[in-house]
Amino acid sequence: MANLKQNNDMAVSPIVATLVLIVVAVIGAVAVGTIMGTFSTDVSNQANAGDAAGASSTEILIAGSTTVQPASEELAKVYMAAHPGIKITVQAGGSGAGVSSVGSGIVDIGSASRAMSDAEMTSYPDVETYQIGGSGVVFIVNDANTVAAVAKADLANAFGANDVFGGALATATTPITDAYQRSEASGTEDTVSKYLLGPDSAMNKNLNATGQVGNSGVLAAVKGNAASIGFVDLGYAVDASGNEVSGIDIVPVIDGAVTGTVAPSKTSVLAALKDEKAKATQQNNYPQGLVRPLNYMIKGTPSSVVKNYITFCQSPGSIDSFNKAGMFGLAEFS
Repeated sequence: MANLKQNNDMAVSPIVATLVLIVVAVIGAVAVGTIMGTFSTDVSNQANAGDAAGASSTEILIAGSTTVQPASEELAKVYMAAHPGIKITVQAGGSGAGVSSVGSGIVDIGSASRAMSDAEMTSYPDVETYQIGGSGVVFIVNDANTVAAVAKADLANAFGANDVFGGALATATTPITDAYQRSEASGTEDTVSKYLLGPDSAMNKNLNATGQVGNSGVLAAVKGNAASIGFVDLGYAVDASGNEVSGIDIVPVIDGAVTGTVAPSKTSVLAALKDEKAKATQQNNYPQGLVRPLNYMIKGTPSSVVKNYITFCQSPGSIDSFNKAGMFGLAEFS
């Protein structure tokens, strides 16, 4: 019996050994699977990182001025069609946001409808400005109202600290009692502030009017209020053919520097841009003080992708894109 028991014990050993081998094989397979899975994930992550790096080299992010935005969108559309490997994303935010976002390295290109201020140049000394076009600011009223022309001094009283709506504003079909301006840091407001209150007026200060978001916000506010006046970029007040958009009338400005009263239009604003660029004496056209540059800003040396895009934006080939947005390409007035 002892021998039988011993033999039985010895007989069990191969079975146990086999079970052990099976367990080891299963564990080994799981371990190998885990290792291969980890390796596969690492390879996948590396591949995705490589794809992202490749994508970033052909992607341009633009942010800033709501004035420049429509032109940027048209320019991007044309450029991407001619360069299928390039993706251009355009965002708004205001000229101030355009300067700060590119200065902080958040975007590739910042856009502004004005020059950088002294404070901005001090804060972001490595940001360079590239003018790509030009436009003008116009004053608008509701099209249910009639304002033949308004004197610069009356506009200064209406939008300045006096908060007085006199002259043609008071004698309008519906007397003007409300004024709208941009609520965010904008080149549009900066242009009007300096034009009405003098070159030393600080940006976004001294204008006594109700703030609205963007050019489109001011446009909508005036459309909804017959007793109001506001200001927007020309590109928001006219269509691609140069006709006034529905719901508003553009008000001519009587400025002592201009002989007679010239209605704001694509023709008169372009003439003023040419005079301003040439440092010529003010002619019989829209006041030079209400025209301004459309700028792109780059931090440091632009990449070849960004540089090529800006070169296109400054070229005669970009003029149609600017004109569709109611603005003017640099080649039209340089």
